[in-house]
Amino acid sequence: MRKVNLFCAATVVFLGFGCGQDYKITEEPRDFVLNPELVDLGDVAVGEPVLFEVDATSIGGGDISILAIEIINVEGEYVELAEEEHATRIESESTTHLPFAYTPAAEGYHWAQIIVKTDIEDDNERMIEVRGHAATPVVKVWPSVLDFGPVLPGEKKDDSVHVVNEGTVAISVDDLVLDNVVFQGNTDMPVRIAPGETQQLDLRFVPETFAEETGSLEMALSTGGTLAGVSLRGNACSTGSADLYDQDSDGYSVCGSDCDDSEGSVHPGAPEVCNSVDDDCDGIIDEGTGCYDDDGDGQTEDDGDCNDGDAGVYMGAFEDPTNGIDDDCDGIVDSGASDMDGDGYGDVGGDCDEYDPTTYPGATELPDGVDNDCDGVIDEGTRVYDDDGDGVTEMEGDCDDTDERISPSAIEVPDWLDNDCDGEVDEGTAYADDDGDGFSELGGDCDDADPTVNPGHPEISGDGIDNNCDGIAL
Repeated sequence: MRKVNLFCAATVVFLGFGCGQDYKITEEPRDFVLNPELVDLGDVAVGEPVLFEVDATSIGGGDISILAIEIINVEGEYVELAEEEHATRIESESTTHLPFAYTPAAEGYHWAQIIVKTDIEDDNERMIEVRGHAATPVVKVWPSVLDFGPVLPGEKKDDSVHVVNEGTVAISVDDLVLDNVVFQGNTDMPVRIAPGETQQLDLRFVPETFAEETGSLEMALSTGGTLAGVSLRGNACSTGSADLYDQDSDGYSVCGSDCDDSEGSVHPGAPEVCNSVDDDCDGIIDEGTGCYDDDGDGQTEDDGDCNDGDAGVYMGAFEDPTNGIDDDCDGIVDSGASDMDGDGYGDVGGDCDEYDPTTYPGATELPDGVDNDCDGVIDEGTRVYDDDGDGVTEMEGDCDDTDERISPSAIEVPDWLDNDCDGEVDEGTAYADDDGDGFSELGGDCDDADPTVNPGHPEISGDGIDNNCDGIAL
């Protein structure tokens, strides 16, 4: 019970009864009412303060002084005055608003009586009733782990968590509490969630480097409590699933050696083409193509260099009349040596087949069983040659003939590469997301054969399975 004592003051008025008559002093009858007669606050979350007002209205006479406000909590000590200082007077024929608060600390039905006592001599108090029902919020948050995947420095990526109100009272998420500045809230607060409703809370990952980032999210409630934290991660090569980190599905992960995981034609071992892109991820752009100066003599094949593997051969070079080579790319071997096939090289200049114009030093090697470039190796660099020595050629299914770890006969290992050339990265290993739920075993999936079991899955009550991999099965 709470009682507030206030200063008491009597009200008198002067009444006149016409000109020339005597005046007399009389006390005018005063009266007041409280509204509403019943304050029903409905369902309220335990711990959440609910403010309400009671109107005290003068309906006759002069001003009325409020002497005391008495609160009788019949069930639960949870109704109280909302402010230490409040109005102490009801002015004549006016309304005064009295502030109260209901802050339930326990579940259940609660009610109280509010009595306002005044300085009216007779019938000086009025009473109203207040009732409310408090319940503990029942909330589910998923996923419990949010992986933004690979994001380059200076770029950003948005993702979201979902909050499901499974209880009988509304909840209010007032703030998103994050412990790492690279993770940011992207939702206007507060967010009110009615019973049975699901709200999406948007987050953003803005990395400053490509280093692995981790953090956590907590949601502050208006009750003063917090919702269970969500683990956040980005650029997480140590725990992310291979599928998530091979976004262009070319069999190479950005965590491994893919230099552009947004373009499926760019990866180690890809054919280099003239497009100003490092297609094969070796750090050199357009090498081996007609627009690249492979020998560094200042001319490309497109510029007219007839042997871009020899820095001494290019248009305008000095013609050596004794070497059997068309040094200046004019189509004539000036040494006088035989050039029977007209390919610009004579036998003195190193042409290993003077009767085949596709065979000469620096020629493009073709998969034809011939040493086209006269280097002593047949068909190297073509689809029929085993360039990496793993026993399998590209023609036989080797998807990267520059890496001996990669071939159809290789065993898949957790290295962010498609070792066995089946189009999947690290399948069957701890890096792989074998059930396609977005989480690998390394990333916390406790059953990588069941897509309904992973750290990001909401717990399903009654199925006896640890759906969210927190070690507890409901």
